[in-house]
Amino acid sequence: MTSRKKVEKYDCADIERLAQKYIDGHLNKVEITLFEEHLEYCLPCDKKIEFELKLKEIVRIKAKEKFKKEELDSKFKDIISKLH
Repeated sequence: MTSRKKVEKYDCADIERLAQKYIDGHLNKVEITLFEEHLEYCLPCDKKIEFELKLKEIVRIKAKEKFKKEELDSKFKDIISKLH
């Protein structure tokens, strides 16, 4: 008997479910590999992730232009204090 190693692949539903974690850098090495392998052959998922990464960068740049770090820190502290 030969033993076969199960090769795991991600499908589009997996990409949808893990997209934000991938974009935020919260996947482990195996998950990143499987995620990126899927993007290599699935143009719709690749384009979606490409769009999301560009959007995140634009938001980061615009937020940096509009708000100073000190202002954001102060606003976040105010929001957090109101939650408690």
